[in-house]
Amino acid sequence: MRVVAASLEQVDLEGARRGLVLSLTDDEGRVGLGEATPLPGFSPDAVDDDRRALAELPGALGPIDLPGAPASPGTTTGAAPRATAFAILRALAPVSSRLRGLPAARFALETALLDLLGQRVGMPVSACLGGHRRHDEVRVNGLLTTSVALPEMLERARALAARGVRAIKVKLRSRGEEGFARDLEALRALRREHEAVELRLDANAAWSLEEAPRRLGLLAPLGPRFVEQPVAPELLHHLGACDVPWAADESLAVEGMPERLLEAEGCAAFILKPAMLGLLRAHELGRRAQARGIDAVVTHLFDGPIALAAACELALGLPRPPLACGLDAHAGLEAWPAVRIPQLREGGLVASSGQPGLGVRPWMA
Repeated sequence: MRVVAASLEQVDLEGARRGLVLSLTDDEGRVGLGEATPLPGFSPDAVDDDRRALAELPGALGPIDLPGAPASPGTTTGAAPRATAFAILRALAPVSSRLRGLPAARFALETALLDLLGQRVGMPVSACLGGHRRHDEVRVNGLLTTSVALPEMLERARALAARGVRAIKVKLRSRGEEGFARDLEALRALRREHEAVELRLDANAAWSLEEAPRRLGLLAPLGPRFVEQPVAPELLHHLGACDVPWAADESLAVEGMPERLLEAEGCAAFILKPAMLGLLRAHELGRRAQARGIDAVVTHLFDGPIALAAACELALGLPRPPLACGLDAHAGLEAWPAVRIPQLREGGLVASSGQPGLGVRPWMA
């Protein structure tokens, strides 16, 4: 199978943010979709660089070769599921060096190729990534922030609970000792009202290596599952075991850091953002983390429907069920053309689309 045509569409979002939708057509007329929507100020790549790469590179892709083909649509006979991921890596090999530093562009290309290949072999992307699914659904977590007034934060928590969301992540936005004290009081109020909810916290790398253990000790009575990225990405492996476990987020994008964190005491989870890591790299890190007894959480980057669908497939394609994932629909989707994300279900669930490939239909058709 070869890619014979490619097109790129830009979607203007709020502020300066823009999304890119990549369409790849193979030699039998199938169309695979990918998306690059880097987040300004957070992603290492800029949308203009991604656009140039996605306009130039599809023509240089290698063939997508499998050891066999399915006997009939919807079956996997003749092609080992894991072979599909290796087929994508081989197809990307001629352009891999030009994708360095452009994870959103790599994510788009990998997604579109896996969408094509899944359609060809009659498997969803999750099965192409990890073989036959071992879990049928994944729960999503809710998201709150301490930057809003406490009554509003508590009201949002009630709305999440009413939807059936059982895990809540709180971004700790305040800075300095006074700010941390305010956040701590807000979290205590949240815990009093929601005793059974799984609480996760995100410090966004704002704490120093010296103050992090003390602050984690103060948070321990609240029983958080973990605190994401308490210190700077390049320092996280030095933190060690603390009163509250911690999770790696931005650190996973630092060269050589995932390998250190797989061995680090105190690391409870890898937060996998395929828009920051690439789809295949995120799956590899999730697989390796789970093999070491480290939990995995998949999350979007407030990107669009194609990237969100791909992130859902990643969560469904891990060897073991991940923890509740950051895959809930978000307000930013309203800036995109209306398109159904078949993996998102009512009640805070992600489930298989039941369709080959990504299962998202292009609005451009």
